Amino acid sequence: MKIFKRIKWSYVVLSVMFLLLGIYLVVNPETSLIMICRILGAAMAVFGVMKIVLYFIREVEGVAIRFDFAVGLFCIILGALMLWRAPALTDVLSVMIGLLVLVDSVFKLQVAVDSRRMGAHSWWVTLVCTVVCLVLGVLLVFNPFNGKQVLTIMMGVSLIVDGVQNLCTVVYAAVFVKDVKAAVRDFVDDATAVETTGEVVGEDKPDNGPKAP
Repeated sequence: MKIFKRIKWSYVVLSVMFLLLGIYLVVNPETSLIMICRILGAAMAVFGVMKIVLYFIREVEGVAIRFDFAVGLFCIILGALMLWRAPALTDVLSVMIGLLVLVDSVFKLQVAVDSRRMGAHSWWVTLVCTVVCLVLGVLLVFNPFNGKQVLTIMMGVSLIVDGVQNLCTVVYAAVFVKDVKAAVRDFVDDATAVETTGEVVGEDKPDNGPKAP
């Protein structure tokens, strides 16, 4: 489970960065869009580096079905572009943040659906957060707001909700993995008991009736 812990902490760091930036934007809606673009670019670059590091420390069997290196490289390139061309990207910044939230929410939607199919009890929490993020992402893409400060506040709210959603997903995944490990451990213990004693654990022994005198 070490690799899961590494993945978990990488998303925790990204979520905290989104939360801090979102809170800052809500509290300071007059913040320059150029500064917002550069802060987001730095966050994307950091996350990209984390994904590439995960690619190299992951077991060989796991890299073939994941795209950590490609995603990491893409995030680094996008982050560098946002840092370098921030003044030219301010007009489409809300669209970029909206698309980021939408793409992330689509993946979280599958997490919620998969959790429901696996019988998880708290799958609806992820679903509710995902629906809220989808709505916020659509609003940012189409930008029906009047005024820069209102738009900045909405970008901040979207980043806060997305960060909270990521943290909830990480915590939920950790609890789910723990429950799965406990269930597997109980199954192995029961199977070992059956193999050792020849009796099924928890099964009542048949009543053969009173013995003859």
